[in-house]
Amino acid sequence: MAGQYADNSPYGKLKIDEDTFFRLYDAYWMKLYHLAYKYLEDAYEAEGLVQDVFTSLWQRRDELVLEENTAENYLVRAVRYRISRNYNDEIRKAKKLEELSVRLPATENRTEQDLFCRFLKKEIDRLVTTLPDRCRLVYQLSRNEGLNNREIALDLLISEKTVENQLTKALKLLRRGIGKYLAD
Repeated sequence: MAGQYADNSPYGKLKIDEDTFFRLYDAYWMKLYHLAYKYLEDAYEAEGLVQDVFTSLWQRRDELVLEENTAENYLVRAVRYRISRNYNDEIRKAKKLEELSVRLPATENRTEQDLFCRFLKKEIDRLVTTLPDRCRLVYQLSRNEGLNNREIALDLLISEKTVENQLTKALKLLRRGIGKYLAD
């Protein structure tokens, strides 16, 4: 595979430049897609997952150096890791939904409660759109994607403290926004 070698040897470490990136993409995209599809059984989700792997590779190109003979293994492991994380996220979401359903009190007339919950959800969604960009992204990764602070920090290449601060800011603004509905 042609590209810049980090150690100037003919068989060594590949520095990810644009040419090397596109060669890796052309050589492995379809194989990685089939791997993801095999486990996810959803073409759209599999495509997105593989695109995320390549996006991450490109974003980390300056600090990432791959061994030429193990580049494929690295990409396959990255896809498998993301598949595993998807499964864990789904399990986590299912557990949260189950916990919520157990905590909700059984009432004879749930219509009013259901309407209020739907209204509150829409209001929270509206408030989330007003958050600053990074704050909104961190909140969505935490609450919608189920990622923990460490995973968010790794994905966005920021510190865990920054993630924590952004979540605190988002929750404070959301609490203030819905506080008037929860006063009684």
